[in-house]
Amino acid sequence: MKKVNFKIVIICLIGIFALVSISVFSFYAKKYFVKSNEILHTLSDIQELDNKLNYEILSSSMYLYYDTDLIAFTIRRIHEDIKFLKGLDFFQNHYKKAYEEFLKFESDFNKKEELIFEYLRYSFPLKNSLIYLSNSLKHFSLSNKDTKKVLSILSNIFLAKSSIDMDFLKNIDLDKFKFLMNSNNFYEKAFYKNLEIFLKYFPVYKKYLNKILSFPTEKDLKLVDRSLMDQINKDLKFFDFLSLLLSMFISFLIFSISFAVIKLENYIKELSYVLTHDILTGLYNRYKFNQDVKDKQDIAVAVFNIDKFKNINDYFGNKVGDLVLEHIGIYMKDFFKKYNIKVYRVGADDFAVIFEDWNKNEILELVNKAIEFIESQTIIIDDTPFNVSLSVGVSFERPYLEKADIALKKIKKNILEKVGVYTKEMNKEIEENIKRTKEIKEIIDNNGIVSYFQPIFNKDREIEKYEVLCRVKIGSQIKSIYPYLRLLKEIRLYHKVTEKVLKDSLEILLKYPDINLSVNISIEDLMNENFRFLVEELAKKEVIDRITFEILESEITNYEIVKDFIQKYKRYGASFAIDDFGSGYSNFQRVLSMDIDILKIDGSLIKNIHEDQILKEVVESIVDLAKKANKKTVAEFVHNKEVFEVCKEIGIDYFQGFYLGEPQPSLINVKKS
Repeated sequence: MKKVNFKIVIICLIGIFALVSISVFSFYAKKYFVKSNEILHTLSDIQELDNKLNYEILSSSMYLYYDTDLIAFTIRRIHEDIKFLKGLDFFQNHYKKAYEEFLKFESDFNKKEELIFEYLRYSFPLKNSLIYLSNSLKHFSLSNKDTKKVLSILSNIFLAKSSIDMDFLKNIDLDKFKFLMNSNNFYEKAFYKNLEIFLKYFPVYKKYLNKILSFPTEKDLKLVDRSLMDQINKDLKFFDFLSLLLSMFISFLIFSISFAVIKLENYIKELSYVLTHDILTGLYNRYKFNQDVKDKQDIAVAVFNIDKFKNINDYFGNKVGDLVLEHIGIYMKDFFKKYNIKVYRVGADDFAVIFEDWNKNEILELVNKAIEFIESQTIIIDDTPFNVSLSVGVSFERPYLEKADIALKKIKKNILEKVGVYTKEMNKEIEENIKRTKEIKEIIDNNGIVSYFQPIFNKDREIEKYEVLCRVKIGSQIKSIYPYLRLLKEIRLYHKVTEKVLKDSLEILLKYPDINLSVNISIEDLMNENFRFLVEELAKKEVIDRITFEILESEITNYEIVKDFIQKYKRYGASFAIDDFGSGYSNFQRVLSMDIDILKIDGSLIKNIHEDQILKEVVESIVDLAKKANKKTVAEFVHNKEVFEVCKEIGIDYFQGFYLGEPQPSLINVKKS
């Protein structure tokens, strides 16, 4: 039994060896024939182009009006083919003799090209003289006898040109036509001069033409082709020999194939797993999801999304992000397996489940339980705890995934809700977004972005600077840009607004030397080439020291990019502010690490500060921290006297709001330079 098993192993190994040998043979044979075919095809193309070049040269000699670009184009194509063949290491290494002969062809072709340029150098004046000779006759005032002489010589010239035959010019005596030089007729004198040019250049022209047509490039190519075919014939004999050897293994291959079939079945199982499963989490993937919902009716789909997952990737890296996804996948699977429900990973941080035979109330109840279960878990990675929150979109109609995603995006805008169910009304929002997208593109194309200026005051109600804000001009109306801001970022046109603001700001700063401005920028702007160019212009014009760049804290996803920008332009005197500070989770330590100058306290904390003691205490703590860090503060949304007085009392440095001054299309209380 052991001997049988040993023989089976030996036969299997031989079969495998045969398979590998055939694969290797097939690979190199295919590579050989592909490369050889490339060389043969290119040589054939060169030969055809060389013949075409001769034809174009002949054609140019026959016709007075001829497009010499065809000659230049053909020469360029031959050089391209030569360059291609010289770049093939296979040609140089495997067909050494043919390659050496090909280099001789290249050398000869370069000489031929020089002859062609010389030929064309003589061809142009020759053809110009012929054109003039033929066109000037109608302006002659000669006697009939002299006209016949002129026509006779002209006939011989055209015969010589068309046949490239010097014999037609043997009997032409130029002295007999010197009388034309004594004529008062300008055209008769010019006729003589052009006749003289033709007789002078035609022999040289013919000499170059004959040299070109008899040049040995065609012979060179035939030698290359012959050497190439000789080597190919030798190689084919070698391939025949290898094929014969490999055929001896056919009997062993039968068993090897059987073995391969078994292996293939296992591979198909693995491939099937890869096709239907997400590699990172081990959950079913989007392909499997699409297969499972394809023919099903009366089902529901819920899509779970990790809130602000991008922040985890940005702050802790993709490796940590992947580990978080793995854990969430495990929790999702553990929760839903007791209900016999599959879990799918359908996007970067999107997980989906399919509900069959569940009513709406049951689905929503189960979804909320799943959220509660997963959010209660603490993920520990490298001793760092992570607690994630989820948002869910649910759809009860096709296309399930797309409509669940619409509901998900809708619910993410509402921080108080976690589960959204798709309704037809949500399509109206999409249609409205499409309409607004079209509108804002037209506004940008028609220069409809307009700058407005809102003053920022000190505690004595003196204007310290102006914030440059944007409005949109639609027809004759000026409207708020706010409804378009989110769309501008989604369609990646927000930088157009910033560019307009910077251009207007530069104009104002140059016009008014005592004015300081504040402009809003985003993280997308910092990575935009046009934005960086405009900021450099502000620096070159030496007005950047009167600019404050305001950055929304909530939009800072890459602190390093922001820090680099601040450090670079602080050297030029620019100031920097964090806008809407306190509107969400404020990392004071991170803000301080960026070396900013001003904290603009969000209007949500300011507008009711005169009525809400808690808000007042929050703002007081922000102002206290800012003063300790030597940072200035600005109160936004100062809409009445009471708010203004409370903010002054707390110790805020600057104030902005409709109570003090509304945005205007022009500056107030300023003098031009």
